Amino acid sequence: MKTIKVKELEVPVGAMPEVVDILMENDLDNSLTGTDEDHELIFLEVSYDKDDEDQRSAVHEIEDISADYEDDDDGDKKED
Repeated sequence: MKTIKVKELEVPVGAMPEVVDILMENDLDNSLTGTDEDHELIFLEVSYDKDDEDQRSAVHEIEDISADYEDDDDGDKKED
């Protein structure tokens, strides 16, 4: 039995091309629900099967991309 979860994500506009690729590759149901006042963030709702490890991993990957993009945008780039 599927357990469908819905997660709302805030994705920086510049990260959207990469996020769209992940959504399509993992066949994740999604909808755009809006933007922030400055149109720098896109609000995205993603539905995924809680028991599907690939879909869960894809959602986490989107969260990581968004967080990394925001960190880089703040000028806090990490040195390797």
